[in-house]
Amino acid sequence: MGSTITLHNVAKTYPGGQPALRHISLSVAASEFLVLLGPSGCGKSTLLRMIAGLETITEGELHLDGTLANDLDPSERDTAMIFQNFALYPNMTAAQNIGFPLAVHKQDPADASRHVEAAAHALGISHLLDRLPGRLSGGERQRVAMGRATVRQPSVFLLDEPLSSLDARLRTRLRLEILSTTRKTGATTIYVTHDQAEAMALGDRVAVLRDGILQQVDTPRSLYTLPANAFVASFVGIPRISLIHGTVYAPIDGALSLSLGAQQLFLPVPLSRDHQMLRVMQGSPLLIGLRPEAVRIAEPTQATPVERALTAIIEHVEFQGHETLLHLSLGGRPADVPPQPLHDTPKPTRSITSSLVHRLLHHTSLPSKQRITADSPVTLPHAEPPSTRTGELVIRAGSGTNHRRGQHLPLLVDVRNLLVFNHQGERVSPDPTHIPDL
Repeated sequence: MGSTITLHNVAKTYPGGQPALRHISLSVAASEFLVLLGPSGCGKSTLLRMIAGLETITEGELHLDGTLANDLDPSERDTAMIFQNFALYPNMTAAQNIGFPLAVHKQDPADASRHVEAAAHALGISHLLDRLPGRLSGGERQRVAMGRATVRQPSVFLLDEPLSSLDARLRTRLRLEILSTTRKTGATTIYVTHDQAEAMALGDRVAVLRDGILQQVDTPRSLYTLPANAFVASFVGIPRISLIHGTVYAPIDGALSLSLGAQQLFLPVPLSRDHQMLRVMQGSPLLIGLRPEAVRIAEPTQATPVERALTAIIEHVEFQGHETLLHLSLGGRPADVPPQPLHDTPKPTRSITSSLVHRLLHHTSLPSKQRITADSPVTLPHAEPPSTRTGELVIRAGSGTNHRRGQHLPLLVDVRNLLVFNHQGERVSPDPTHIPDL
């Protein structure tokens, strides 16, 4: 059975004052498979090494099964770690590498041999036990490293990007073996990766890190559908979410709409609870997030009650075999993920200030070029010649479609799937306090 792992305001600061991790609070349940996900240099490997006892904790507390573990030696933590480079002893056979932890603990040689053979059989490497690491492939060395980690049945597995040096096909197969092995042992597992596909495939939950700050901890599905901020939204999902600069228009005598530059995206009436809260954001700079499945190619006459029409120009056609990705221009401005806020934990604004209330009650007319009805399809002013731009929106099309650069496309946007972020990148819609019925 795995151990519980609890981090309370854990921080790591290197000599010279350089912070690596800032006030991380996180609980991992016994036998849970948690993935630490983030870009290189975000602190995920440092956090893993702190749990293993290979890095000191500058601030905060680490508890293993309720016991304070800050000052415990690595050998006292009942953890097994698999590194990116496998760290096998080159002068030992595969069997000797797997059995090394048992030899260190002076286990009976006959019992140790049985445990080594059982671990090798489970990993499909029984025929490799007499070979030195230099005669093994990358995937075989990874299996030996896993065998060494599992042979003494630790309560915690810590894996630091164990598959990053392998080819894509082998990674896909071995990550399933890792999941199967950890499930059989019942050990609590923390797996570090920068590959969001691995994270989504493996994790019971995923913890996303950025610049040493924990952004969100949730199930893969919730990370994708309800990201806490624009960074999480952009880091999770293939192809990457499209972020577009936008503004809310909420005239007293007209429909609520989102400006995407040259076009308006009108929201259905009556407004949903999540769209109603956008009224108080009128005039504020926003980031509008659209995932590919929120948009389909169709004429306005085919729209459902929750879809609204836009027009796009194809800037680039990306053939993927099973599908085609279309990079489109809407006449708006593509947005980048905002810098990390100075505070550690993003806290979306939920209160209505007096100035926002004043703006809400103040009538603001749309410019004459934007006075269009909610049901009218919006077209771009003119077709620009194809350029080197890749556009601000990416959508999927069937592999058999025959689209070309410069072509105009009618689009329908499912407004239930809009993700709206403020200028700091914090999600404001859907409401962080409300999970919509999609």
